Amino acid sequence: MIDLVRQISILTWKDILLDIRRKENFLSMFLFSLLTLIIFHFSIGDNPKTFRLIVPGLIWVVFLLAGILGLSKSFIQEMENGCIKALLLTPMDRGNLFLGKMLGTTLFLSLVQFITVPMFILFSGISLAHEWWMLILVMLTGTLGFTSLGTLLAGMTATLRGREVLLPILLFPLITPNLISTVKITSYIFFGGEWNEVLSWWKLLLAFDVILGVVSYLSFEFVVEE
Repeated sequence: MIDLVRQISILTWKDILLDIRRKENFLSMFLFSLLTLIIFHFSIGDNPKTFRLIVPGLIWVVFLLAGILGLSKSFIQEMENGCIKALLLTPMDRGNLFLGKMLGTTLFLSLVQFITVPMFILFSGISLAHEWWMLILVMLTGTLGFTSLGTLLAGMTATLRGREVLLPILLFPLITPNLISTVKITSYIFFGGEWNEVLSWWKLLLAFDVILGVVSYLSFEFVVEE
């Protein structure tokens, strides 16, 4: 158990260090999120209520598109320096490699979210009193589902031609239940609603995350061997 935690921690920290040293990953995702926010804010016009209504969906669409930028580079940067071959030669379970890369991507994307989401809230004028904990929880849960499936598909398409196009084509349809659930829960956090209805979305999101995590973990070994 100690070796398992140690291996996953090393792999996670390795990916974080790579993203820190190669600042273009973070900068491209942050600038994309900021630019999208500014464009939508000014395109809506002088009616703040209209912009406020689309913020829950806008947050997750921007995150989805920005996350693609990070996922597409997670395996490519290791293939360029031969790191992925060295990792596959180590006597380590392939599932640990999946968990390390997934957690590293999750932490990286969560950092982008925690910087950009407050900007969306500030621009829209939404007031959050005691709902911050639920917003953080849904951001983390939604991100875990996205990175679980995204890490698997990024590894699957890393060696293929046109991988920049194939990754979103494969990812977008499969991640739709996760995306809809997070948008519905975020809308409840911002504007309120019926708790029974949002509870059903929470159940769908958690069930979807568990299924994605298990399937991706078990399938990753066959993907990297190919």
